[in-house]
Parts: sequence; structure tokens; C-alpha cells
Amino acid sequence: MRTTVFAVTLASALLVRVAVAAQGQQPVREAPAPKNLLVLTSDVQVPAVMQTFNSALGVQCIYCHVNGDLASDANPKKATARAMLRMLKQVATHFPDTGNDFEHSRYLPFPQGKQYVTCYTCHRGTATPVNTLTDWHGPDRAPEPGAPPPGAGRRGGGGGGGQRGANAARGPADPTAALPSTRGTEVFKNMVFLPRDVNTQFVMPAFRAAVGVECNFCHVFGAQLEHGHASERELDGNPKKLIARGMIGMIKEINAALFPNDDVDIVLTAASEPPSGTHYVTCYTCHRGNHLPATAPAAAVSGR
Repeated sequence: MRTTVFAVTLASALLVRVAVAAQGQQPVREAPAPKNLLVLTSDVQVPAVMQTFNSALGVQCIYCHVNGDLASDANPKKATARAMLRMLKQVATHFPDTGNDFEHSRYLPFPQGKQYVTCYTCHRGTATPVNTLTDWHGPDRAPEPGAPPPGAGRRGGGGGGGQRGANAARGPADPTAALPSTRGTEVFKNMVFLPRDVNTQFVMPAFRAAVGVECNFCHVFGAQLEHGHASERELDGNPKKLIARGMIGMIKEINAALFPNDDVDIVLTAASEPPSGTHYVTCYTCHRGNHLPATAPAAAVSGR
């Protein structure tokens, strides 16, 4: 009797296992290892990275890949995507102390901490990034402290302060007006990437508009404040000025690498007013009016 009961119990257990297996518990197949990786490496979460590409550029996989053969290099946009990845790594090296650890992020946003530059930072859901300010003058503002009123014989305030006062007096700037010259008549001190005769009445207001800050965000306002900003604009006492200078050097490097055959004017790209029809990287490409660029769609919403 005991033998019969044991046999029935064993048979029942086997039937249960067979039934569970029949309900769809198929053996898990591992995804094939990606082929033909030239920039990404095998330890990168390639499917997750590709999803971020789709979201950042607003495209599907076949925008860069050959349909049915992801490893193929027949689609020329794949080579462009690889160049963008190399550029992303190059950009990340400019932020060594801010948590933007490219080697450990492996092309994915950090779960914690900061990552200042991603594909979304420039693209914002479009395949071709925006790089031109709608109005290089930036928002109207009051003159710098101590600046003479418009028409007093000189423009007070450094980096466009008096220009802003003049704009406020005559009403909103006309965005269709011709751009001023990139070069001026003054020769400035302590210039590194911008030329010494740069037209600051053009480029500095454009910085304000592109990054969404005022002059004292980067410049020193010190003991001679009563004479206006211009008196101490050459000083490096504000650490953000060194960051801004590094950013100008960075866009110079990026455009030289992406467009090696072009003579890219650093003043126009820094002022986010590249020649029509060009795709140069500018300050506005990343910042879009915010001093901290967005790295993901949620970041763009929260930063408004």
C-alpha cells in the first residue's frame, strides 16, 4: 500500500512539473553579442544606450543602421554617430571635477550625481541641433552701475552693459537687424581664445542670452564697481570666468574636429550666430538659455 501511495505521489509531482513547463517557461535565450563595435565596447549596455540615442535624436534604429543588419557600416550616418560618441568623450574631459565621469558612466546618465553633457544636451529630440540665437542682443536690462546714459559719448559698462541700456531706451532689439562686426576698435587684455580686438558689444550680450545669466555671473565686480563693470572685466578672480573661457576653447576644438576644412570664426560660434546653413556647435547648442544644460527630457522640463 505504501509503495502504491509513493508511486502515485511521485507521478503527481512529475505531472505538475511537466504542466508548469508547458505553461510557457521557455529557456531564456541570451541576446547575441554586438558586432563591429569601434567606439562602444562590449561591456557597455548597448541596448540601453541605443534607446537613449533614439530618444535624444527623435529617430528610430534604421536612421543610423541598415535594416536587418545592425553590424553593417553601409549607412553613412553610423559613421557620423561614432564621431559624435568620440566628441562626447572629448567634451567630458572638460569636466574632470564635476561628476561627469565618462569612463564609469559608459554613455548612460548617472543614477546619482552629475552628468553635464549627453546626446540630448545638443539634440533635444531632433536630428539636427539648434545652434543660433533668435536674438543675439539677449533680454533688455538696466545699464551697469555708474554707466553714463545713452548718448553721453561712450558706452559704459563692460561686455555690453551700455549697449543694453541703449537697447532699453530705444525699445526691443530688432532680431532681423544685421549683425555687427565680429571685430572692434579696442584691444583688450587677458584674452585667450577670443581675439584681442573682439567686438565685446556683440559677443558678450550673446553670451548672456545663450547662457541665461548676467555679466557678474562670470566677471569680477570689485572695488571699482562705482565706475561700472568695464574697469575690472579683465580680472580672473571669478572662477566661472575660467569655466567660460574653457567652454570657448572647447567649442573651438569641437568645430575644428567636426569641420576640419572650414575656417570657423570663433567669435561667431561663441556668440551663437554661425553663418546660415552651417551646423557648427555654439554656446546656444547646449545651453539654450540655461547655465546648466539639460541632459535628459525631464531635466529640460524641470529647468524651465
